[in-house]
Amino acid sequence: MVLTDVSGKEAIIAATIATLVGAAAAVAPLPTLAVVAAAAAFVMAFFAPRAAVAIAVLAILFVRPIERLTSIDGLSYLDEAAVALCVVMLPLRRVMARRPLRTFPGQWWFTGFFVVGILSGVVLHVPPVIYLSGAFVLGKGLLLAWAVAQIDWAPRHLVKSARIGTFLMVVSLVACAANLAAPSAWNAVMASDANAVQPRSFLPSLIGPFTHPIDLGQFMALSAVAVAAWRAAVRKGPLTMALLIGTVAGAGLTARRTAAASLTAAWLTVQAMVRSTRVLLVLVVCLPVALVLLVGPVTHVVQVTYHDYIGKGTPEARTVLTLDSFAVAADHFPAGAGFGRFGSAVAATNYSPEYLARGYTHIWGLGRTAQDGRFLTDTEWPAIIGETGFLGAAMFAMGLFAIFRAGRRLVRGDGDPLRRWAGLTSVGWLVALLVESVGTVSFTGPPVSGAFFALVGVVTALSDPDPTPPDQVGPRQVGREQVGREQVGREQVGREMAGSHESALRADRRPAR
Repeated sequence: MVLTDVSGKEAIIAATIATLVGAAAAVAPLPTLAVVAAAAAFVMAFFAPRAAVAIAVLAILFVRPIERLTSIDGLSYLDEAAVALCVVMLPLRRVMARRPLRTFPGQWWFTGFFVVGILSGVVLHVPPVIYLSGAFVLGKGLLLAWAVAQIDWAPRHLVKSARIGTFLMVVSLVACAANLAAPSAWNAVMASDANAVQPRSFLPSLIGPFTHPIDLGQFMALSAVAVAAWRAAVRKGPLTMALLIGTVAGAGLTARRTAAASLTAAWLTVQAMVRSTRVLLVLVVCLPVALVLLVGPVTHVVQVTYHDYIGKGTPEARTVLTLDSFAVAADHFPAGAGFGRFGSAVAATNYSPEYLARGYTHIWGLGRTAQDGRFLTDTEWPAIIGETGFLGAAMFAMGLFAIFRAGRRLVRGDGDPLRRWAGLTSVGWLVALLVESVGTVSFTGPPVSGAFFALVGVVTALSDPDPTPPDQVGPRQVGREQVGREQVGREQVGREMAGSHESALRADRRPAR
């Protein structure tokens, strides 16, 4: 094969790079491999941005199973690395194309949330490494939404995303079937908490391809909402009906109240958004029968929930964190204790002084060690309220409301069914995550926060009234655009000069009076 398209200079540069990489690999193979992999990732994110987004979403979705199966500690930062890659490269592509950066719904409210948390850390003398890392961990989903919004998205990209989502649902349902068939063997490999996978009543507490029933419940609930939205906005068929039944069953078989409640609330929201009077009428007719049949199980769940969080003498970890977050916010009014100081993963890793001051070392589930402190990140809002105070929490809530309005606007204002599906799914997912945030981390951690905020970025791009058509941006294209602009400018100047010269000639030929 003759490489006629490669110049001598390019061949010399390539050979030099290959020689340096080979020499470095011989001396330090692992660091060299890491550098080469990082360089390849940056190149991939620049020239295939949507693939980079898909990888980031998958990394956030499956970071815990990957860490569990490989036992490599560094892989726990895989989701942060994937988000950082998108945050750097995707806006860079847009800037190089000389296009204005987009802002996603609620961006300035969330910016205020970040400012409050960081200023609180500065005022209270929190070490910078703690409040900055805490800000990134809590805000990586928001950063991903902003990065994804810088890409142009079209209905054909939504179709590809739906196909990928369908594949993930099928794989997860197959994993759930294997988990149901051989629970002991499956849980021995995949489960991160042996107590969490114990059956509850007649339900088996499945985990599927994840490590905890809560993670599977979140994934299945959001999958069912996306399928229901597709059936309402795009079309109905046997495949979507099978997926809907399977995902609803998967959410129920996790035996988690958050999954059942979030799925119910989100499904009702989707039906109300599309004004499905037939479905709502059937629901109203069947509601009395359902109440009669479910009064026993529902009463049992309410009694157990009351006993777990209120009725027993010893304080429940989730209750303690939630109540104390309000106390922390009141102590540091109007802000909070600063990022990395209460209710977050960074606060748990560095064991916040706020915990020591409140005697958390003597409360089961809130201790220092990984086993004793496994409930330090058990829910969402204690971190938001405790670290940014009432002011930051209000800004975060206003940002979520702006996301809701953007999704609803896309549903009501666009006739394209795929765009309506994206908006409808974003609204349904927001409602589901709000319900789940009462009992688990949903907006600021794995597994589904990446998918939600990536969808927020997609909704932002779809709502852009004047998107620019190019799909791919590279240095050569930017150069061509610059040359084209210069050529157009020169031609315009030439036409203006020619017109001025012609006007002067006509003036000279005009007879004097």
